[in-house]
Amino acid sequence: MSSVSTTELIKVRSILARALSVEEVNDLGRTTGQAERLRTVTPHRLFLAIVSALAGAKVESLADLLRAFHYQNGVHVAYKAFYNRLARLGFAVFMRGMCLRLVEQLRVQTLAPEGQRAVARFKDIVIQDGSSFALKSSLRDVFPGRFTTIEPAAVEIHATYSGFADDVQTIHIAPDCDAERPFLPDPTSLKDCLLLADRGYPSVPYFEAVEAAGGAVIVRLTSSDDPWVRTAWVEGRRADVPLRMRLSRVLAQYLGHHLDLDVEFARGARRIGFRVVVIPGRDRTMTRLCTNLPRTPFSADLVARLYRFRWQIERCFKEWKSYANLHTFNTANPHVAEGLMWASLCAAILKRFLAHAAQRVGRGIAISTRRVAMCAHHMLEALVTALLIGIGLLGALRRGLAYLLANARRPNIERDRRTGRLRGGLALMEATR
Repeated sequence: MSSVSTTELIKVRSILARALSVEEVNDLGRTTGQAERLRTVTPHRLFLAIVSALAGAKVESLADLLRAFHYQNGVHVAYKAFYNRLARLGFAVFMRGMCLRLVEQLRVQTLAPEGQRAVARFKDIVIQDGSSFALKSSLRDVFPGRFTTIEPAAVEIHATYSGFADDVQTIHIAPDCDAERPFLPDPTSLKDCLLLADRGYPSVPYFEAVEAAGGAVIVRLTSSDDPWVRTAWVEGRRADVPLRMRLSRVLAQYLGHHLDLDVEFARGARRIGFRVVVIPGRDRTMTRLCTNLPRTPFSADLVARLYRFRWQIERCFKEWKSYANLHTFNTANPHVAEGLMWASLCAAILKRFLAHAAQRVGRGIAISTRRVAMCAHHMLEALVTALLIGIGLLGALRRGLAYLLANARRPNIERDRRTGRLRGGLALMEATR
């Protein structure tokens, strides 16, 4: 690893050691009620065993986690004693606390606006979305689903995602039947930021609040959102629109065309103006993007390209479910079920941090988070050993990140610039020497 940044490697080692500090993790375990006394199954040991197991091969039962704990620590614990540590409320609270700790501390900025592009005015691109999955039906009273016949028990994980950090900022786990809008970020936190969100989130009062706070939005409207159209550009040319024409009628008139519209939402006696960019597609209702961005320099094409960046959070959800064991466990205990969800998210966050760390240590070599999600478990055993014994973490990171730099590079960075995540005017961050 002669071409790596030693400065960045030392930074990564410090960040990881602090986030997974024996003393602080054990203190969190006692504070949350996961453990009262530090015996064999300490919070630190329990966390490392469960998260490293979930980061690897498919985990089908709690016994798989117990075997991982036995192997890592060279001990033997009875299944019932181990299960009791997971079945208490403190386990879910502890794992949630660890997840929030990792989100806060394992953050490495990987993308930034390139040159004087339009996106340079934003300090971040924030994406809000959720992903749901079913649980064991016996948990329906704690986690009721939206589809009570097909999936009586289900949860939705609501995430706020930082585009520049390429990772989540906040995570909430809620019953799937809960509405999505309450999980939108505080408008005051979006000053100088661009928010991207899908069809479950449109809210004119929220749009107004974000704009008042100095933020921008691009949010996809549903077909039921039908504001009045004031002015219209069809395929880049100004078109005559009769007064008091609804969006749905304009779309029916110009079906299959690219539109850029000024619209008004009626809220009592008030008329609230926004811009709607319409993109044709296979869906007859077409894609309707509501935004407060000005046409200069944010053309309709750029608005559409920026909105496509929202797929980064969908890829993140895919990694959680495919490579971090975020799935239904055969347990009727809500504390176990919720704790394992948080633990799976911890595994995913840890692996994404390692991907970003490899990119920074490798002086900006583009790393695929998906490939790291698939193969990072090979380096986790050495990292866990170093964290448990308290020595050798720098060497384990050096070898592990070298492995990722050789085996998890993004396959086509030029394609990213043409059609992928860098198309909207972003570039990879460069590491310091």
